[in-house]
Amino acid sequence: MIQNPSKLSLFFSRLTSKINKKVKIAFALLLFVALGMFLYNAYQRAYKPYLYDKNNYYYKAYNYSVKKIIPRRKVVKDIEIEVLHFGKDDFPDNLSTYKVGHYIDKGIDPRRLLLHITFTDKTKIILPFGQVTSTENFFDRYERYFDRKVFEVGPGFDEEWFSNAENYRQMIRRFPGLHDKTMDADFELYLRDFLFMIVPGDTLYQTGAVKDGVSEYHFQLKNPKSGKMQSYIIYGNEGDIPLWDWQAPFVTFDKDFANKERIQEFFDDYEIREYGNYWNGIYHIQFPHLNSFRGDRYNFYKMAFYSDEFTNFPLSLDLTGKSEDFKITITDSYLQEESRNAKNEIHYLKYSTSKTYDSSNKEAYMNDILNYHS
Repeated sequence: MIQNPSKLSLFFSRLTSKINKKVKIAFALLLFVALGMFLYNAYQRAYKPYLYDKNNYYYKAYNYSVKKIIPRRKVVKDIEIEVLHFGKDDFPDNLSTYKVGHYIDKGIDPRRLLLHITFTDKTKIILPFGQVTSTENFFDRYERYFDRKVFEVGPGFDEEWFSNAENYRQMIRRFPGLHDKTMDADFELYLRDFLFMIVPGDTLYQTGAVKDGVSEYHFQLKNPKSGKMQSYIIYGNEGDIPLWDWQAPFVTFDKDFANKERIQEFFDDYEIREYGNYWNGIYHIQFPHLNSFRGDRYNFYKMAFYSDEFTNFPLSLDLTGKSEDFKITITDSYLQEESRNAKNEIHYLKYSTSKTYDSSNKEAYMNDILNYHS
C-alpha cells in the first residue's frame, strides 16, 4: 500500500527528468560527433581527395587565381614567310652564299611554311602553316563535332576568318590582275591563299574561345624532381572563383594512361618546351576543379600554357593595312639532316636565302610567289 504517493510521484518525476537530460546530452553528443565526422570527411575530400580516389595521381595547385581577359590586337610591321625544303632534289648547286642556321623537326606538325611577323610593339611571332584549313581538313571537322573546345585555344589561325570567300576577295584587290579562285567551280581556299597577302598595317587579333569571354586561371605546381614551382595558365568560362569554393585545387593524372615517368615528362617540359609555349601531350590530365567531388561544373579548355602569349588563341585578320605599303620577305631554307635522337627529333643544318618584295616589284611577287603557291 502506497504510504505517500506524492513523494513517490516526485521521485519518479525527478528520475525521468534526469534520464531525459542524459538522453538529450547523449543525443547532442551524437549529433556533435556526426557533424564532426561529416566536416572531417568533407575536409578530407576537399584537401586530401587522393585518399578516396585510387584511379588518379594528385598534385596540389598553389597560388590559384583567376581574372577576366579581353582579346588583344597587334598591328603588323614586318612580314616574312619561310619556305622549308626537305628534299635534296631541291638543293641549289652552290650554297656558299647562303646563311647557315639550324632547324629541329620534332615530328609534331611538319609544316613546310612558317609565318614570321614583327609587330609595331616590337614583339614577334612564328606560326607554322601548310596545305590545309578547315575547308579541306575533314579530320578536324570530325574531331570538332565531338569536342570543339580543343580547337578554340592554342596557336593557329581562326577557322571562320581564313575560310571566308569574301575575306579572300577583299585581299586579292591588293594585287590587281591576280586570279580570283572563288570564280572557279568547286574552289577550295587554303591558309596560304590568305597569309601570302598580308601587308604592313594589317591587324591580327585574338579569336576562338576568347570571344566567349573566357577567364584566365593561374596556378603553380611543384616539380616532383627539382622541387621548383612552375607557373601555368588555363582558360575556362565560369568567371570568378566563388567565395564558397573552399576546396584545395589539384591537378590529376589518370593512372590508366600515365605513370610517374610520363608525369615527370609533363613537368620537365616546362624547361624543354617541346611544343612551344604550351603542353599538348595527353596522359589524361585534369586541371584544377575538374577533380572536384561536387562534379565537373567547370568548363576548361585542354591546353596548359606556360605564359600569357598573344598566340594562346587563334588569330584573325583585320585588313587595316594599305595596298601601297605592301612589303614581304620570302625566305627559302634548305635543310640537310645532321642527326636524330631517341625522341625522333631530326636536327638539320639550314641554308637560307631571302628576297624582299614591295610595291616596286609587286608584279614579280604575283608571278613568282602568289601564282606558285595558290
